[in-house]
Amino acid sequence: MKTTAIVGVAAAAIGLVVGSQLPKSGTAGYVVITGTTKNREAAKEYFQNVNQVTKECGLTTLVLDRSTDIREGNKKGDGGPLTVIARHPKGKDAVIKCYESDQYQRLKAIREPHTNWNFRITEGKQ
Repeated sequence: MKTTAIVGVAAAAIGLVVGSQLPKSGTAGYVVITGTTKNREAAKEYFQNVNQVTKECGLTTLVLDRSTDIREGNKKGDGGPLTVIARHPKGKDAVIKCYESDQYQRLKAIREPHTNWNFRITEGKQ
């Protein structure tokens, strides 16, 4: 009986550890961008290529609004009229991997001097 209890406790502990490492069911990763684009023409290469890079990463754009109706908060700078929301079905870590990829970082270097964006990575329901 004692051996059965020890095996049971050990199995439960292993199950908890393994279960915590598995992706959460029904959880997706999201990127939320708000801000202002100062010079779209100067960042042209970014805008021409970003959709292909994010698509290859597995992201799907849900919202692209260049004239967001801002009711509260700062309407300049990071709170500008641009809002982009994209989803990755494999969770937050998959979005981070895409953001940190060499392909996106190369494009980011082209875009960054010409934008004032607030770039957030979060997790939520599918």
